[in-house]
Amino acid sequence: FALGLAWVAIVSMATNWIPTDYLGRLMGIVSMAPQLGDATARLCLAAALHLGWRAVFRMSATVACGVALPVVLFIGNYPPITAAWAPPRRKSFLSNQSRAERFAKYVTRLRVLVTNPFLWILCLLSGSLYGTRVLFLLYSTTFLSSAYCRGAADVEACLEDDATLSASASASSAYTLLGCVSVLLVGFLKDRLPKRHRGATLTLFVAPLFLILSFLTYFGPDLPFELAAGTVALIGFCLFGPYKVLGAVFAVDMGGKELKSTCTAFMGVFDNLFAIVMLIGKGYLGGDWGTIFGALTALSWVSVFCASYV
Repeated sequence: FALGLAWVAIVSMATNWIPTDYLGRLMGIVSMAPQLGDATARLCLAAALHLGWRAVFRMSATVACGVALPVVLFIGNYPPITAAWAPPRRKSFLSNQSRAERFAKYVTRLRVLVTNPFLWILCLLSGSLYGTRVLFLLYSTTFLSSAYCRGAADVEACLEDDATLSASASASSAYTLLGCVSVLLVGFLKDRLPKRHRGATLTLFVAPLFLILSFLTYFGPDLPFELAAGTVALIGFCLFGPYKVLGAVFAVDMGGKELKSTCTAFMGVFDNLFAIVMLIGKGYLGGDWGTIFGALTALSWVSVFCASYV
């Protein structure tokens, strides 16, 4: 719940600081931060897993508090006023325009937004990518552990061994590290390409994602550990860039300055609905990775279709 609120606020505030011509590149850096934090946490905390989950959560909470405090104290909604830039003037309560009139204008703009099929295509694309992202983010270590213990005499004991957990957690960091590269690359291409070709960058990443998931549907965890880790890393590269740029950049293009937060919120609803369905499906299927990857392959086909439309 807190993360859902935070991301809408981050997109709204960060785009106030960023000129439109550099939106893709700089929002790519902003969007890269969660992936970089996840990868850093996996690398740094993998060695602390033997201390127990309470200790790991305490370490994570301490770091999160240390990072959030300067933001709360020192970062404003808009950059400092300069001769070249000034924040938009906010209408006061004493303005000639009443709350009812402002609300009516908002409803009018919202009606135009929700009747645009492009919004729902973006929401469907965002949700399908986010559902896949969440499943791999939470269960990539489980999948890698299954590959790590392939052929072990006592599979159950191997899966619970500290060496397995540490190796899987460290290897899974490549998933988010390559995701960081993907976010920067898609953001850069989004700025440099003509507007009518910007959506093509999404297809260039989502189409290989479909092929990789099809490969995993056939083989499942019955792969050498290094190949499984490399495949998971490639999924991060194909997945994170399109998903993050959709919410941070395409939502701003779609909603404009007035409805950018509303558009991000719509996409967030689809994201979490898809994530809920994927997690319920994973709980039902358990360790049946073939069926899980088959469902993800079908979902990635939906992503390819939506990306080609964008």
